[in-house]
Amino acid sequence: MTGTVEIPTEISDGTIAIRTHQPKDVHPYFEAARESIPEVSRHLPWLHQEYSIEEARMWIEKTVPYLWEQQSEYHFAITDAVTDSILGGCSLDEVNWTNQTANLGYWVRTSRTRQGVATAASRLLVRFGFEQLRLKRIDVETSVENVPSARVIEKLNPSEKKQVKNSSSAERNASDTIVSSLLPHDIL
Repeated sequence: MTGTVEIPTEISDGTIAIRTHQPKDVHPYFEAARESIPEVSRHLPWLHQEYSIEEARMWIEKTVPYLWEQQSEYHFAITDAVTDSILGGCSLDEVNWTNQTANLGYWVRTSRTRQGVATAASRLLVRFGFEQLRLKRIDVETSVENVPSARVIEKLNPSEKKQVKNSSSAERNASDTIVSSLLPHDIL
């Protein structure tokens, strides 16, 4: 990509917001992550049993700004648009500027799952990817065993969907992965 991406302070639908991480988020982000270890750790290896406040601090204060600066990954906090409480995180990563593609990822704290948070945040993020980053395709990869994540993807109405055999190393066991592709006309 040529030039720099304007960092939005917040993108909201009035109920759910995604925004750049802020230093004040370290403790709330850590608490949301720790709450979610039993459900999320099998799908996202960074969230392990010993996940620490220092890991959260390094992520928010050092890693995320660096990735934005490198234009290689775009990470956001998912928040309640009214209270600003941390509900999870979402990202566009593996950005390929040559092909204008990226991968979408998200997680939602356990106490806020099954409330449409991941779907709403993903819609906001995908819109950012197509409108601000000018991507041509956004892919989402999820293990067939991750049923809640697969439901989120279905609600986004992907243009393409395929199942790839033995491609996920979730829990150190190979499993099938669903790869879904979103195109600008799917969302806009």
